[in-house]
Amino acid sequence: MKGTSRWEAPLLTLHLLALSLAIGPAIFFAFAVAPALFQILPTRDMAAALTGPILTRACWLAQASFLVLFATGWILSGFWEAPRLSRSLLTRAAVFGMIASLVIEKLLIQRMEKIRQEAGGLIDNLPAADPLRILLDRYHRLSTTFFAAELGAAILVLLVTARLIARRGEIPGAPAAARPPVPKLLDLSDV
Repeated sequence: MKGTSRWEAPLLTLHLLALSLAIGPAIFFAFAVAPALFQILPTRDMAAALTGPILTRACWLAQASFLVLFATGWILSGFWEAPRLSRSLLTRAAVFGMIASLVIEKLLIQRMEKIRQEAGGLIDNLPAADPLRILLDRYHRLSTTFFAAELGAAILVLLVTARLIARRGEIPGAPAAARPPVPKLLDLSDV
């Protein structure tokens, strides 16, 4: 393995921070924010009007995180002389996560907002067989699928990173604890 670079510890810290920002907000939004809003607010339209901007900002955060993960994963895997498969998984999972968040932000959220505006009233009041309601449900399922794919990509980066750190044997920059010398209490060498 190559010697420790002075950039290795800051890059790993930045990498782990980006991982936490790619995983944490996504899990919080999926399991706390969205379900609570759809349960508390009286209509799906009100909940969607509130979750749309929140999800857009979560996508921005994910895109920035995946960009950082791509760069730091590529550089760190070079420092650690990572196997080709690990390097490929780190960079491709980051690219896949960024693409998934771009699809959610640029395509699906905008189309769902457009459908809500075209409905001319509450989506909840439309019959279940209405084409707009069916299309909105389809876009919602697609956004949920892409959101899960984005989260899966971040978890894959986490697993590969943990494997590379374990393969390396130590976290770079972590000082080893040195034991102080044991004092000789009874020195009988003079006798």
